[in-house]
Amino acid sequence: MKMKTRRGWKAPKALILCVTMSLMIIGTNEAAFAAKNEIVFGFGTAITGALSYAGMPSKKGYEAWAEMVNAEGGIYVKELGKKLPVRLIYYDDKTDPTTAARIYEKLITQDKVDFLLSPWGSSIGFAVSQVVQKYKMPVVFIWISSDPIYKQGYDYVFGCIPLASRTGWSGIDVLMDKKVVTKPPENLYFVTAKELYPKTADRGAMEHARDLGFKNLYYEEVEKGCKDFTPIITKMKKTGVDGVFTSTYYADFFVMYKQILELGFRPKFVYSAHSDLIDFPEAFGAKAVEGVCSHGLWSEQWGTFENKKFVETYQKKWGEEPNQWSATAVSAQLMKQAIEQAGTLDRERVKKALEDGEFKTMLYPVKYVNQGGYTNLNIRAFAGLLQWQSGKLLFVYPEDVGVAKFIYPIPWAK
Repeated sequence: MKMKTRRGWKAPKALILCVTMSLMIIGTNEAAFAAKNEIVFGFGTAITGALSYAGMPSKKGYEAWAEMVNAEGGIYVKELGKKLPVRLIYYDDKTDPTTAARIYEKLITQDKVDFLLSPWGSSIGFAVSQVVQKYKMPVVFIWISSDPIYKQGYDYVFGCIPLASRTGWSGIDVLMDKKVVTKPPENLYFVTAKELYPKTADRGAMEHARDLGFKNLYYEEVEKGCKDFTPIITKMKKTGVDGVFTSTYYADFFVMYKQILELGFRPKFVYSAHSDLIDFPEAFGAKAVEGVCSHGLWSEQWGTFENKKFVETYQKKWGEEPNQWSATAVSAQLMKQAIEQAGTLDRERVKKALEDGEFKTMLYPVKYVNQGGYTNLNIRAFAGLLQWQSGKLLFVYPEDVGVAKFIYPIPWAK
């Protein structure tokens, strides 16, 4: 049958075929969406390897989040007019960037997941960022903060926490806050590992210290896995260093702190980006770590969005307390809200929702901006300061999120 207008015009066969095929495709897509009965999220994390101390809590956090969401019926998708439960697919990246990149490619091309969730660690995130940009899959990174990742112009990668170069600023700010510290350290020594995150974090903190007026600043890099910090500690003692700032990883810092104690070095201030594990006071004793600081990005005590429910779900599911790395589930929190705001499972529209929307999380609000050569930064992000006091790691700065007063100088146990 030929299509006609009232004037007798006949539509070309090619046009009829094109319209027919378009209608068939639309019908097929609608049928596929209508048949959709779950939303599949995929991620990789360090179940084994050097970063498993963070990878396992991350995995548990995602699973607690999924249980919490499914208990409410799932994620509402407006264009489908219904809620869909969520399902997780995950793999062990073994703390290896190359393995992580392969995992995320597999999740996209073979597992055909609907959306991706964040891995853990900047070196891993750098490799994964290239994969998600290649396949145009939006992902919210958390605990992945090294500046170069967000200077690639990759618009499918969204940050959440502060840039690594700004993560340690609270440790500098508190020392220059005259309401808190009347006489700050005169000599600050920065010790960092030759890895992406530690170098970025310590250099950023040192530049911030210089901007705030610190005069005597020292900087030194060590190999990851360093077993002997005695030459550096000896140098600190001779130089009269009274403030130590480091972003070396957990194992390295534990070695360094052990040797600080053994050599009788007693600075007024010690900050380590990686002194926040419960293993720290267990390894040295609560009195020996009193006053040591770290950065803080989340607390189970906060009254932030869904935080109480998440903590309760995590405790019930795993029989243990969540830690900071458990809050990797914020990546999933944000993706859920973006899907609901977009009203669809279409990735481009979900990406647009991330770019334009405002969100609530267990950490703090999220609003994305492009500024200073960086892409998709959370303008609301901040890092607070944690301090070990009586065997507990407490928020002490800024004062509006603090639950205890900052102790200075360190009251070294005798």
